[in-house]
Amino acid sequence: MTAPAWTDYGHHRVDLRESRIRKLLALLDGEPRGRLLDVGCAAGELGVLLAARGWSVAGVDREPALVAAARERGIDARHCDFGQMLLPWPDGAFDAVVLAEVIEHVLDTDHVLTEIVRVLRSGGALVVTTPNLASLENRARLLLGRYPMWMDIRVEGTGHVRYYTPRMLRAHLRRHGFRVEQHVGNWVPFLPQRFLDDRRAPWLAVTGDWFPSLAMGILMRARRVRDGEPA
Repeated sequence: MTAPAWTDYGHHRVDLRESRIRKLLALLDGEPRGRLLDVGCAAGELGVLLAARGWSVAGVDREPALVAAARERGIDARHCDFGQMLLPWPDGAFDAVVLAEVIEHVLDTDHVLTEIVRVLRSGGALVVTTPNLASLENRARLLLGRYPMWMDIRVEGTGHVRYYTPRMLRAHLRRHGFRVEQHVGNWVPFLPQRFLDDRRAPWLAVTGDWFPSLAMGILMRARRVRDGEPA
């Protein structure tokens, strides 16, 4: 039997040349420091960066080997199949949650967001990043009759089972009691990314601020609506 595709994420390493990482960190800069949960924490590389910025970081992942690696980096990581099970923390345990390049790998996204709402305090922040189905490159590919980037007819490979446009992600978060405060993109693929990306051309990062709906990736900071407030 083939191993789950999401285990391949263990080979990924956080690269600060990626504008996505820098912008994710920036979305949390204005938040008062407290307890933060990294859902899909992998081996804890992002958690280490967040801890260095003053957060008390906990993590959860579906892969035991990644949980062990995150613990070795000093992250309070726990093993849990968060796509199906309850998160192993009480209600309102966290001041912020990060869901970075994870939601596209989860079949039951409603379950994950419901659990995030439960463990996030009223008024807490959620930062979500995910590939953009409606990126400029994907729009061009569809016009040419080609398949969009980051999609496959199989679960193998990318492991993506859910696909978002900015509008759909915003609507999905709103249905779960979040108000989106900021939406940025990582960078806009004016040329196919195999020819040019934000690591080779850092100046591309600003294009994700100018035209976030056309960027390769979606980054949103959302606020859990305070108890008693309208969504």
